[in-house]
Amino acid sequence: MVIDTLAQLESYAALDARFGETAKFIEKCRTENLPAGRYELDGDRLYAMVMDYVPEEKAEPLYETHDKYVDIQCMLEGSEYQWYAPRGELKEKIAYNTEKDISFYEFSGSGSRLHLTEGSFAVYFPQDGHLPGMADGSCRKCRRIVVKLKW
Repeated sequence: MVIDTLAQLESYAALDARFGETAKFIEKCRTENLPAGRYELDGDRLYAMVMDYVPEEKAEPLYETHDKYVDIQCMLEGSEYQWYAPRGELKEKIAYNTEKDISFYEFSGSGSRLHLTEGSFAVYFPQDGHLPGMADGSCRKCRRIVVKLKW
């Protein structure tokens, strides 16, 4: 799990060149104000979902994990809380869905709460349970880009 500023995103290309491609796409989103939707960057190896929404308190929040993809969650506008916990410490609630590449886990309030603010990003690897989209009290509209990097 990584949290950093978008200004540093390209430096993570040392881990995988697709972080550099991600940084270029984020800059394109900023300059061209691309509409919400899915964008293919390199087929199923790298794609992005641009989302506009208002974070909320969830009635039954659930951690999620992905076996095949790394999530790079980039906050362009607004802010929200995200929660992180190691996958091995979580209790599965909904079994892995191979088609959607997702498992869900119970949220008991344990883990680390992160404040994803405008101009920051978080990277969640397959071993990282994460719970995005939680209200931080500012009730502002958010624009978040989730880039999916096949791992």
